[in-house]
Amino acid sequence: MAEKKGVGHAYNVDFLNVVFAASSVFLFLSVVWMVWDDYDRQWKNTQREFAQLEYKVTQASLQQAARSVDRNKLAQLQSQQASARKNVQTNQAKVDDWEKKLKAVEARVFRQQQDANFAKATYDHDRYEFEAIRAEKGEAAAEKKGQRVRAEEAQLAQLNLQLEESLKERADLQKELGQYTGLVATIQKQIEEMNAERGRLSKRIDVLAPSAVKDYFRNAPLLDFMAPTIKVQQVILPNVVDDVNFTKVPKMDRCQTCHLAIDKKGYEKYPQPFTTHPNLSTYVGSDSPHPLDQIGCTVCHEGMGQSVSFRDTAHAPSTDKQKEEWEKKYHWEQPHLWDYPMLPAKMTEASCAKCH
Repeated sequence: MAEKKGVGHAYNVDFLNVVFAASSVFLFLSVVWMVWDDYDRQWKNTQREFAQLEYKVTQASLQQAARSVDRNKLAQLQSQQASARKNVQTNQAKVDDWEKKLKAVEARVFRQQQDANFAKATYDHDRYEFEAIRAEKGEAAAEKKGQRVRAEEAQLAQLNLQLEESLKERADLQKELGQYTGLVATIQKQIEEMNAERGRLSKRIDVLAPSAVKDYFRNAPLLDFMAPTIKVQQVILPNVVDDVNFTKVPKMDRCQTCHLAIDKKGYEKYPQPFTTHPNLSTYVGSDSPHPLDQIGCTVCHEGMGQSVSFRDTAHAPSTDKQKEEWEKKYHWEQPHLWDYPMLPAKMTEASCAKCH
C-alpha cells in the first residue's frame, strides 16, 4: 500500500489521526476520572445516608406527635369553634357594622399617629434650637423662638390627646367585636397550639422530602458549586487557635460534616456517626454551657478538626477490637502527621482541665 503523505507533510496523516483520536479519548477519560475522584468523597456518602435517616426519624416523630394530640379535646375545641362561628354568622350584620367602624377608627388612628410623630419631630428640632440660642445669647434673644416652641408644645399635647381618645375608641370597638369573634380566635389559637409540633414537623418533612432537583441536580458534579445540599459543615473559633508549626491559625472543626446529629435530639439509639452527643444539656446543646458553635469538638476530643476523612481526622480506637475493625473497614492507621490525635472516649474528660 502506498505511503499516504500529502504534499508538505512530514508524517503519515492517517497515523496522526489515530494518535490524536487516541490521545483525545485518553484525555477525556482522564478528565472524567479526575472530576469523579474529586466529587466522590466519603463524607458525601455519609451525608446522603443521614438525609435518608433524618427523613425517616422526622416521619416517626410526626407520627408520634400526631398520636400525642388529645383527640377528644381537639374534637371538643373544634365543636366549640363551630358553635362560635355559627354565632358570628347569626350576628353577621352587627359584626360587619363593628368591623366597618373599627376600620374607620384604625385609619384615623394611623393619621393621628403620623401627625403626632411629625409634630414631635418638629418640636424636638425647634426646642433644641431654642435651648442653643438661649444658652449662647440669653433669654431675650430666644424669646421669639420660645413662643414658637410653646405653641408647638401645646399643639403636640392636643394631638396626643386626640390620639389617646381614638385609641380608647378603637379598644372599645375591639372589645365589642370580640364578644362575637373573640371566642373563635381564642379557640383557633388553642387548636394551633395543640397542633404546633405536628405542623412544625410537617413543614420539616416537606423540606427533607427526596426530590430529583435537590438530591441529584444541585449535588451533581460540576454543578455542586451553586447551592448544594451536601456540603462541608464547619465551626470556626477565632479565640481558640491551633499551633501548626511556625504559625497559629483559628481552630476549625469540620466534625459535624459527618456527625450531623451530634447536637440533635432523637438520634440517641443510632450508631456513630449519626448518634446524639451524650448529655446535651451540658455539652454541645444550644442551651448548654458548651454550645457547639462556640466550643466546637476538638477542644475536648482533640484530633484534626480541619479534615473530613476518617483516617485524616486522627480518630483513636478505644479498644483493640475496635482498632482491628477500623483497620479492616477504614484502613485506619496511627496518625503520624498530627501531634494531637483524638482522645479515646473514656479519656475525653481529661480535656476539662484546659479551661476548668
